[in-house]
Amino acid sequence: MKQIATVAAFFLMLLSPALADGYDKTEKTKAYEVRLRVPAAAMAIAALKSEIMARWKKDSGDIKAQAVSDQKEMPQYFHAYAMDTNWRVTFESARLISLSGDSFIDEGGAHPNGAFDSIVWDKQANRAVPMEALFAKGRAAAAYKAIAASARATWLKTVNKESDEPTDPSMADEGIGNDAQHLGHYALTYAKGQKKANGIVLLYGAGEAWAHVLEQFWNELTRDGFPKLA
Repeated sequence: MKQIATVAAFFLMLLSPALADGYDKTEKTKAYEVRLRVPAAAMAIAALKSEIMARWKKDSGDIKAQAVSDQKEMPQYFHAYAMDTNWRVTFESARLISLSGDSFIDEGGAHPNGAFDSIVWDKQANRAVPMEALFAKGRAAAAYKAIAASARATWLKTVNKESDEPTDPSMADEGIGNDAQHLGHYALTYAKGQKKANGIVLLYGAGEAWAHVLEQFWNELTRDGFPKLA
């Protein structure tokens, strides 16, 4: 497994196809403004659409309820809350579609926040694909360990570039671990000109890897294709 990039411009280049005839809806009141964008390829799969909408209902519902409550309790300090979630296709084949969701969130704090989500969907089985399914039977634990080691190294390198002194390596363990739960949201990626997924990207929202020192963080990894799935 080889780490190939953690550069924002490259990441966004991979994840920025147009919505085309996808879903784009904004709901605005005096207390909040929420917007959801979903590409047409995802909306065309009924079960996947339902999964995305269920996640949106919960996430947007939470911020709308909080906004209404805070507006009533402290109107003199309140300004409208906002949430803007944009789903993008990161990879698609005859069998799989991989999506990443990037959310801008403003809850009236000192600065806005951000969060990631992702779904890798098996069109044939009509279900989400857990990270474990990417690896041969019995190899998931070893794969998680290798992926976590790369993610930690990338995280430390990124933090040390922005810090005046070396960062304690143990701080990376607060959010990055040797299991799927602590490896962030994962999505499939592919190199230019490739038709099969040959990489995964780990997505951490602000505070998920450690505190809010990095805001959002991603780590891209490559492996020799995904013959079981792609």
